[in-house]
Amino acid sequence: MKAKNSFILFACLFLSLSRAEQFKMEDKVIKAKISYQNLNRISVKGDKIDSILGIDSAFHVEKNEKTGEAFIRPTEDNGYTPISLSVTTASGRTQDLLLEPVDGEASSLELVSDTPAARDVSPLFDLPITEENDNGIADYEETVSAVMKKFINLPFDRKNLEVTGITDRFHSHLKATFEAGYRIDGFLCLKFRVTTEKDGTFILDERMFSGKGDIALSLSKSAIEKNGNAVLYVLRR
Repeated sequence: MKAKNSFILFACLFLSLSRAEQFKMEDKVIKAKISYQNLNRISVKGDKIDSILGIDSAFHVEKNEKTGEAFIRPTEDNGYTPISLSVTTASGRTQDLLLEPVDGEASSLELVSDTPAARDVSPLFDLPITEENDNGIADYEETVSAVMKKFINLPFDRKNLEVTGITDRFHSHLKATFEAGYRIDGFLCLKFRVTTEKDGTFILDERMFSGKGDIALSLSKSAIEKNGNAVLYVLRR
């Protein structure tokens, strides 16, 4: 752990010598060039990076939890192939990137948004109940409900993310098979297909398939039979 922290500190000192290239956050892919040989910094003005999604084998990534910056470098296996990433910030902003590895010095990319950051009130669930915290939780629950509605009503042609590390879920004779992942308003939205190979009617409940890190779940049906199916919608941050 100590060596890892020193690695990030060195990267911060090195990259701070060069001025960051700014990119306006918008609802389309931002294209930029990064160094193939060196570490490249990604930061968000006035915010912190919470997660970076992409193909694991395409890049190495390190996060500085204190500053909220991320440092990435293409892998040898990826070579000079452009890397697709989805960056999510602590306040819920998202931005898709397409980074082209090239020979040269390290790059420093700063994402800038014209809109104020959305308030992330999820930590309030761990605080004592007060009027102020209770109002924050109500706002957060309202946001989650709105995102779930968008997720359920996504158009069929909506492009999904390349999400790795998501496993199928099981409960008794029921199986929830992962189908696709999406990014909506800062939430990671996972879609599963629930089926059974056993005869009979099976009552469904979201709690049967809840997992670590889940914020909200919704099922398209309350029961299924053999050769039937239901859709399970899962929200995460």
